[in-house]
Amino acid sequence: MITKTDLSWWLNLEAELDWQFATTYAAGAPHEYVVAGKTPGLSDDDVARAAHVIRTYGEPMKFYKDTRIYLVTPMGWKHWDMQGSTIDDDTVTLINRGRVEHVYGIQNMPRTTSEITSGYDGLATRWDRAHGMTESEKQATASLVHATFGEKLWRTLDVGCGTGLPLDLGLVEPVRYVGIDPSNAMLNALVMKHPVLAGVHPMTYAEAERRRVLCGSRYDTVLVLGGSASHLAPEEIEQLRSRAKRDVLLMHYAPDTSQKDVDLDSHLAGDSLHAATASATSQIRIGRHIASILPGTATVSA
Repeated sequence: MITKTDLSWWLNLEAELDWQFATTYAAGAPHEYVVAGKTPGLSDDDVARAAHVIRTYGEPMKFYKDTRIYLVTPMGWKHWDMQGSTIDDDTVTLINRGRVEHVYGIQNMPRTTSEITSGYDGLATRWDRAHGMTESEKQATASLVHATFGEKLWRTLDVGCGTGLPLDLGLVEPVRYVGIDPSNAMLNALVMKHPVLAGVHPMTYAEAERRRVLCGSRYDTVLVLGGSASHLAPEEIEQLRSRAKRDVLLMHYAPDTSQKDVDLDSHLAGDSLHAATASATSQIRIGRHIASILPGTATVSA
């Protein structure tokens, strides 16, 4: 788990390192760098740890056509690593830093900065590998999604989207996908994998409705997967149904599961599952989860 202790470690270490100026990029993208095993006081493990700190506490920015995660420091630097497309990649050899005021191209990236400190933040860089759905749960979920909505999901709203499971499974096109999640770091993981999206909202579903960030949008597919429905109050489930042109697929943690959700209110989870059960046209068990299909209540114009 990555915590504020790791963040403080990196910010303190940064000031002690011998940063080298990248002369090759002096004209177009001036920046400095440090290298594992070559920069004094910086080991391979240090660089891997720093990369996870950047991906956890940073935010997306553009380097021309590429979207990367940058950590902005109090001293006016932004740090980034030369990571691949996954947030849990440890094959990092160097860390870069440039001035915050140096902007590389049009900054039309998704925004992931959240006002909420989530218990998921510290788990995000290892979520897909260590904490997410099992392969059997993923396969069963994909089958249920196709059985419920068909092969084409079209405009899709994913509440409690985390790192973007429907996109990872190829169920929906990124340009038709809107995700809502209060965890900055989980959304960073999503954007690293899928940088071009229809929308990302770093907040709870209740806050999204309060701020009216979805406006009057109605969606062909509404998903709340992987136990995320356990965080929804019964009235929020009804609000979601009014967003759906077709059905709503909710997945709650089963009451008997040994999985302990980091931010879960057990009383809310019980009320939420009861409300879903009361309105569901069907329910099935998928691993640690109970999947409920609820009819949408949105009016679809001809």
